[in-house]
Amino acid sequence: MSGTIAAAAKARLVGTDNVLTGLSGMTGVEVAYNMPRDVPEEVIYGGKISGPVELAAMKGGSGGRVKRKEDLTLRLHIRVCKKGEATTEDAEARAAALSTIVEDYIAENYTLGDLANLKLARVESVDLDSWLTDDGGSYSEITLSIALMSFLS
Repeated sequence: MSGTIAAAAKARLVGTDNVLTGLSGMTGVEVAYNMPRDVPEEVIYGGKISGPVELAAMKGGSGGRVKRKEDLTLRLHIRVCKKGEATTEDAEARAAALSTIVEDYIAENYTLGDLANLKLARVESVDLDSWLTDDGGSYSEITLSIALMSFLS
């Protein structure tokens, strides 16, 4: 019997396994399971996971669970702060560079390093938001929506 892969996939990227920290170009970037209380200048953290579960059989096996397919979406947030900038251009460029590192890892490791029951991980959408603060901060956040397809028994 297998339960959801939601927490395991998040842990692989930003939690216990934290594969993102060791990637080239990630020096000085904090990688966290959730948004840190004190947000550093550059951080990547996991967010909400949601999605449908479809039955793949009409009847369960001897264990009683029915085979099913999960199509989850994990939100991964990449936040960059640049102090003393008049626009968000540099913050956006850095956030985009970090996003590319994450996207390349997922494309090259579409099962997130053979995570049990995960058949495919892929970036399904990107959302970019930026803002300026009264204290001279220039912020940018990219949210990657990572599709996670799994088959569970």
